[in-house]
Amino acid sequence: MLLTIQLLGQVVLEFQLSIAQLLLALGSAATVELVVTGVRTRTIGWPASALLTGNGVALILRVPGTEHGDWWSLRGGWIFAATAAFGVASKYVVRVGDRPLFNPNNLALVVCFLVLGSGRVEPLDFWWGPLDPDVLVAIAVILGGAVVILRRLRLGTIALTFSVTFAASIAVVALAGHCLTARWHVGELCGFEFWRVLVTSPEVLIFACFMITDPRTVPTGRRAQVVFAIGIGVLAGVLIAPQSTEFGAKVALLGSLTIACALRPLIERAFAVRRPQTLTRRVMHGGIVTVVAIVALVLAGAPARPHTRPAIATDVEFPLIADDAVPSWSVADDRLSRQVPDADAAQIARDLVEDLALQTQALCARDLPLAAASADLDWLDDLETTMEANARARTRIVPEYDIDSIVVSVALRIGQEAPAVLATVNGTVRQLRFGERCDAPVSVGEPEMFVTTWEVLWNGDRFLITSDELPESFTPPTAP
Repeated sequence: MLLTIQLLGQVVLEFQLSIAQLLLALGSAATVELVVTGVRTRTIGWPASALLTGNGVALILRVPGTEHGDWWSLRGGWIFAATAAFGVASKYVVRVGDRPLFNPNNLALVVCFLVLGSGRVEPLDFWWGPLDPDVLVAIAVILGGAVVILRRLRLGTIALTFSVTFAASIAVVALAGHCLTARWHVGELCGFEFWRVLVTSPEVLIFACFMITDPRTVPTGRRAQVVFAIGIGVLAGVLIAPQSTEFGAKVALLGSLTIACALRPLIERAFAVRRPQTLTRRVMHGGIVTVVAIVALVLAGAPARPHTRPAIATDVEFPLIADDAVPSWSVADDRLSRQVPDADAAQIARDLVEDLALQTQALCARDLPLAAASADLDWLDDLETTMEANARARTRIVPEYDIDSIVVSVALRIGQEAPAVLATVNGTVRQLRFGERCDAPVSVGEPEMFVTTWEVLWNGDRFLITSDELPESFTPPTAP
């Protein structure tokens, strides 16, 4: 199942993982297993368990800067090798009785993410793309494998109990107003969308069906297993609630299993003996636990709830242009850009034309507050620099744009930063020369063909131009 997912990732899902990185994780894990087994038993055996650990590490671990299609990239190769080796070694070093205490794959990933941080490593995205045939096939493979394996192991109760508890926990967090940013999502991920993405994530399915159900690290006894699964589901919600980035949320999810495994001996001991209880006491205890869990989830999420940013004060009354004056627009046809709804793309097209018109006025009048109604961040700094240069000159040269078409796209950045929302503009531009007054230009230049890409950012009311610096490796789309 894991190898099939890896194959889909290389062929259609565009995993940012090279074959060389996968082989390093597999080889390192297998080597440790062979050495330890050889020393302890004087035998050579097929390292099946170690290969599962190495495969699991490679499935979830990513090194920023690795590009899909660079099959033999060794970028961060030592990280894959060391993480897989650490995971296999941990099951022989950290043990309770005759069993490892921690899931080796899970422990290795948590330690890797916490030690190296988001600047050097990152987890596989929660979101694998729109629910197109490629993603649906991957989900079908995961669920099909889960049914076969969990029935054989008789551990389906753990996966199902966790899934229901996790969905309920994340629902409480979402209803409390939680949001987070993800490098694959335009804007903040909040509300129902936040809940839907996490609960239906293929990565969470793998976590539920194959990581927490490792037969060597789950508690013995049905009651202990149910408590174990509920604990992971609630703990995952509590740990995710204060996180504001996907990196933090993903490490929190993985960390919930690490903590639960550390508590496994206590859970087994506490629920080894069945104590008879009346139905009333069961309902009462269940109600108390539920209330405590809800309070913990709400309080834990307080630091990550977004604060409303005040709108920019301006005397400009929007909209500035009529609906029929909005240029033609389209959305780039790639997995990430297709997230942009048509309504947002139309809003970007309108706002961009208005932004450019305001900037023409602001540059001529040397009016920085007017420019701030249409620009922000680096682009606003550039406009201010241009105004200062105009102030030293007796004439002012400002651009006037005539936009024919706009293509909206979304580009990934390196690391865990939110993606860039971009507008590629096609049209003409002419230079207007003004004297000391802006009522009429002294001269008007000839129109010239104009193609450029700007990054735009939603400020709570409208989209503002923020930069003309493009993310690394981004190729602007062409107009249809």
